[in-house]
This record gives sequence, C-alpha cells and structure tokens, in this order.
Amino acid sequence: MAKGKIDSNSGVQANVGFDFQRNTCIYVFLEKYNSLKNQDYFIMLEHYDDIVFGFLNSTGKLSEITTYQAKKSGTIWTTNSVYEIIDKITKSGIEIIKDSFPKSKDYTQSQHFITNNTISLDYKCLSENKTKKFLINETRETVSYLNLVKDCQDSLKKGNPKITFDKNQVLHFDNLNFTFIDLGRNTKSQLELLTGKFKTVFGNKIIDHTAARDTLIFHLKKIESTYNQGDIPKLSDKHKKIDSSEIENILNILTTKNLALEFCRKRADKICDELSINVFDAMSFELDFENSLDEFKDLKQGEHQKIIRFIESNKSIFTRFTSDVLCIKELYNVFLKDHNSTLNQIQLKASISAGYFLILMQK
Repeated sequence: MAKGKIDSNSGVQANVGFDFQRNTCIYVFLEKYNSLKNQDYFIMLEHYDDIVFGFLNSTGKLSEITTYQAKKSGTIWTTNSVYEIIDKITKSGIEIIKDSFPKSKDYTQSQHFITNNTISLDYKCLSENKTKKFLINETRETVSYLNLVKDCQDSLKKGNPKITFDKNQVLHFDNLNFTFIDLGRNTKSQLELLTGKFKTVFGNKIIDHTAARDTLIFHLKKIESTYNQGDIPKLSDKHKKIDSSEIENILNILTTKNLALEFCRKRADKICDELSINVFDAMSFELDFENSLDEFKDLKQGEHQKIIRFIESNKSIFTRFTSDVLCIKELYNVFLKDHNSTLNQIQLKASISAGYFLILMQK
C-alpha cells in the first residue's frame, strides 16, 4: 500500500535533474504566457512537486493549482515505470488539499506527469481480450486520465505488486494528466530551444533573448535551492515562490532596455550635438548608454545610483520641455552645478541620458 507523506526536501538534496525541471518550468511558462500575463499567479520549484503554478482570485484566495512532476528519459515510459510517478503525484495532491492557504469555493487542482519521451500505457482490453497501448507523444501531447479508455483507467488504478494506491490517492486520479514535452535530453539543446521560445513569445520587445532566458533561470535557481522551512512545504512560503509581479518586473526591465536602446539609436545624433560630443566619442557614448542601463540595476554602483536618484528628484524639469534632447541637456547642466562625479564626461552624459529615459518610462 502506498503510504507516507511526500519528502519535501529530497529534490533539493539530490540535486538531480534540476536543469530539466527548471527548463521545463520555463517552457511551460512561455507556452502559457499570453494567458498568464493577465493573471495573479506564482511559481514554486521543489515544493510539493517539481513545479507548481498557483493562481489567485481577486480576493487573494487560491482558485487553481497546477503541478508538474518533470522527468527526462532516454527510454519509453511503460505502465510499470509510471506507477511510481503516479504514487508521488497523488500524494502531493493530497497534501496540497490539506495546505492551509485559503482556497476559493470554485478551487480546482490539476497534476501532470510531464516528460520528454513517449509514455506508453499498456492495458488489457476486455472486449477484445488483448493487450493494447495508449501513447502520449508528439502526436498527442497531453491526455487527462479522464480521457483514457475505461480499461486503461482501471488498469492504472490497480497498480502492480510493488505499488498500489489507497482510496484517497484514487480520488486524485481525476486530476491526473500525462504530458509530452518536446524538450531535448541535454541541457545545451534545452537552452537553445528556450531561447527560441523567448524570441517567439516576445519578438523584438526583448533585444537579447538569451539574456532573458538566463535572467529567468537565475531567479528560478534561487527558489529551487532554498530548503522548505521546517522540512514542511507550505504554499505561503515566500522563500520558495516567485510571484507574477516579480516576473513581470523582470520582463519589464528586459523590454525597457530594448526600448531604451531604440531611443538612443534614434536620438543619438541630436543628443551628441546638444551635449557637444564629437564624432570620435559618439560610439563611446552609445556603449556607455547601454552599460548605464545595467549599472542602474546594480545597487553597488554608487555613481549610477547617485545619478538615477538625482533624475528622480528632479522630474519637475520634464514638464518644462517638449524636447527629450533639450530636457537631457538641462538635467546635465543642473547636475554639474550641484554634484561631482568620478565618471568621465562622456560616461556622465550617457548615464544621464539613459537615466532620463528610465525615469520617463516609469511615469
């Protein structure tokens, strides 16, 4: 009989398959992004299950939980090899229901076994008295347990001599889904695919799709490597989740950088003319403009933090000009009157130009 609660920290301790699980999370996120971006949601890794997407209603209650048990494989999954996965998924489903996080009246829960190889569910067809196979692969990527033929459903419920399911687990079979994901078996190919997915979803809104991918990976790594507090998973554990507002902030930074660089390209000649930057230094100005966009995000960069604070506190200057270029020139002149900087002249002019655009975009 399948017994015992889920091991909440085993994934963190094992440190096996993280790349695939994390990359699967990003793949699913990008696949769903057009619907996700208008919702209040959070993502958890190694918490109840490999991947957890939680959705909140307008009152902050859980309206839906979708989990993914993500496993890569070099061989086809047979029914016997899937039983252990189902055992873990149904146990986590039971524990999620018990979680004290407030749930809405119409709360729903769905749980997926997601893998990059074919799932072959073999079962005895009673009407024809022979064994049949139900395949989940690139030709049929997601199948719910409820959409399997009844003989296949009954076969899965029975388990095998090593793994059987109690009645509480069987109740969670209705939430069970089998999903094939066309994700490579090595990290390199997975990352290349994710870069392409970022390009498909965001197009020219993001200038560097590889950087966007790596930025999201960095933030997901932080939550996946954090231990469940007290060895007990909780949906309220802020250390183990990244919410939609944080994700949107990350994406806004990436898209804002692209817009800022486009702003620089279009106005560079006029800015250089007004700020007396010669042709020789113009290339340095554009490079320093781009570097400043990154330096503003680093709180350790004192000079750039001083510049962005100065522009923020002098936003009233914006209302006195109808020209971006003339406004930037005025900000530069005012800064020189009251402040010193260790940046050279070109770097300072570029930083004030970049800072102007960032503060303007926040309005």
